[in-house]
Amino acid sequence: MGSMKVTIEQTKGGDGRDHILRDNDSITIGRYTVIEKDPGTKSTMIRLRFYKIQDSDLMKAAVQAIAKSLIWGGEVFKLNIITSSETPTSPFTSSGFTLEGILVNNSYQDSIIASEFLFGTDATRFRSVTDYKLLALEGRSVDLRLATPEDAESFLRYYTRNKEFLGPFEPRREDDFFTLRGQKKALEESYRAYLAGSAINFGVFLKGTLIGKIQISGITYGSFRSAIVGYGLGKETEGKGYMQDALSTVIDYAFEELGLHRLEASTLPENLRSQKTLEKNGFRKVGLNEKYLYISGEWRDHLTFSLVKERYLENRDGKE
Repeated sequence: MGSMKVTIEQTKGGDGRDHILRDNDSITIGRYTVIEKDPGTKSTMIRLRFYKIQDSDLMKAAVQAIAKSLIWGGEVFKLNIITSSETPTSPFTSSGFTLEGILVNNSYQDSIIASEFLFGTDATRFRSVTDYKLLALEGRSVDLRLATPEDAESFLRYYTRNKEFLGPFEPRREDDFFTLRGQKKALEESYRAYLAGSAINFGVFLKGTLIGKIQISGITYGSFRSAIVGYGLGKETEGKGYMQDALSTVIDYAFEELGLHRLEASTLPENLRSQKTLEKNGFRKVGLNEKYLYISGEWRDHLTFSLVKERYLENRDGKE
């Protein structure tokens, strides 16, 4: 298969803002409109409509063609692209863009209200980055990757496969949660929390397959510098040390990269396996939190554990 080439044509008879995207065969594959342009700051924002979002390679070629046409001439330094929230993120992230925001209910078309993604890059990053990576951490046996809406299918398979197993340990889920739309919505919410700096939701991957999740939430700085850690693992992979590895990796990141001082985690009193995972990673029991979380249809007591940076450093130095 030959290399993909995307050409850009300015529509005739307009004000110069509307453009058509065509593939090798001159077939229209999308359109974009310049909605904001500021010569003073050399910033431009466009809205992209791509007609073949299932073809990631073609979309990547289109994204790069747009960026090159606007950035390489030197007139634009900062470029933002608004597009449908149904759009896969990889054609953008692999071209040096980052997902800078999720615009909730920002589009109205054909009587449908929809959210949109806001991607952004600048001339320095676009020219130098060939494959921009989302936040990812590497453990001894598992990899952790920031969860984005593009992971919706993987999370749907994970939750569907473990629906009965996870039920006693998690909040009661509505039926819509176990749909692709429901997972995209949940991941959009967690990604907005990441952009706001209040939480980080990681997928836990074993050889490329999602086997669990671990999140840092309630991130608070100032004199508190604390956060809450929560996690879950699929039935097929529990008891093999994978979550202990994932938790250890997150602890390192929280103290060394985020600069936190204290981490807290809570488990149901009967969840002895989870408590052992926490204790092996240096957490100590704080006490019982009465009616702490609404789990499986009722308010449940939880045992709360904590780990402070001083103890983390002692444990780490003792292993070296």
